Amino acid sequence: MNITTLGASREVGRSAFLLEIEDKKIILDFGIMVKRPTLFPLYTNPKKIDAVILSHAHLDHSGAIPSFFVSNNIDIYCTNASADISKLLIDDFINLSNEVTKQYIPFQHLELEKMMDNIKRVELNQEFEIGDIKIKLINAGHIPGSASIIIEGEGKRIAYTGDINAQDSSLVQGADMNYGELDLLITESTYGLNDHPERKDVENEFVSFAEEVTDKGGTLLVPAFAVGRSQEIACTLNNHNFSKPVVMDGMALKTNKILRNNLECLKDSKAFLKTLDELTIVKNWKQRKKLLDTPSVIIAPAGMMVGGLSSFYKEGVIMNEKNAISLVSFQVEGTPGRILLDKKMIRVNNKLKKIKGKFEHFNFSSHSGNKELLKMISGIKGNPTIVAVHGEEEQSVGFTKAIKKKYGYEAIAPRLGDKIEI
Repeated sequence: MNITTLGASREVGRSAFLLEIEDKKIILDFGIMVKRPTLFPLYTNPKKIDAVILSHAHLDHSGAIPSFFVSNNIDIYCTNASADISKLLIDDFINLSNEVTKQYIPFQHLELEKMMDNIKRVELNQEFEIGDIKIKLINAGHIPGSASIIIEGEGKRIAYTGDINAQDSSLVQGADMNYGELDLLITESTYGLNDHPERKDVENEFVSFAEEVTDKGGTLLVPAFAVGRSQEIACTLNNHNFSKPVVMDGMALKTNKILRNNLECLKDSKAFLKTLDELTIVKNWKQRKKLLDTPSVIIAPAGMMVGGLSSFYKEGVIMNEKNAISLVSFQVEGTPGRILLDKKMIRVNNKLKKIKGKFEHFNFSSHSGNKELLKMISGIKGNPTIVAVHGEEEQSVGFTKAIKKKYGYEAIAPRLGDKIEI
């Protein structure tokens, strides 16, 4: 059995792994790194691939899958929600590449449609087979529909966490980490050396800040990822009986429609539907402009303020001292969100300006931290090899050292293109 790393090796982005097992070649995720130019996984011959298993819909895990359909067809296995959300995100990525960034990508909408036609929708905890290989998807707790993948073949048992979050959120339950006995674990290490605060504490602090701003007549802008984070923020406010209007705009509204049809992947479907029913939905530009003077919380993508409607709202909100902005997502170097986080400055009319309103950052991470990752590993039976991926070099290498010291397991932080034999 061999694993070749095609991406996400000492880096965050373009997760992609080639598993050779039982005379089959199976791809675990095939994502992109969203930057300019977009980075794709290492090349692998599509005609020699037997199947793709997708852990979840985020573009850094799903975004390059349509490239397999330029010249052939391959079965793709994922949950219902991952299938529907990945279509939404990849379609938007193609449109942005064609119309905004004007960059070449090796597929278009036709390949996306072929991809959708070849998806095999799988329920969590439902075992399925590819030849003599047994596979099961279990809840990863990252976003709605996200899954970790357990694979059995050649007398070996391996698991791939995908992106995993052990803590419950307002939207989804924490990850199922009952992996049992393993020979190999491929685990994310995004925060391999760092811990996160308790989710309940973060939620309470965020709601208190929202109340403080709006009680004084201000508007709070929350730039948030369209999938998962926007809905979680809305549910958090609703669960705390927040009394002012909660507004949602942009692609997050399309995600809401998908989740209405996939309620089984949510922690509390009744609470989610109640939250949606009580949202203020933005329908036109006149309404958007009026909201800038309305005491409320506005939730709008993009989470790093790269495009999306949060870019429209930011100027009207943040240059008024009674208003505020809260970042609730990880901010990549060079993005407007990261500049705001580091310098408390925002770009207006192509010039960086010091913000006048209040600013706070809240750690609503959807990834397990060091403590939770080590607890996951402590629950594994057997003598597994641990492969740390989806983390910058400091995080992934440091995490493997901690694993070796604490558990004595063989632990590897592979480089791009490395092949690991089990």
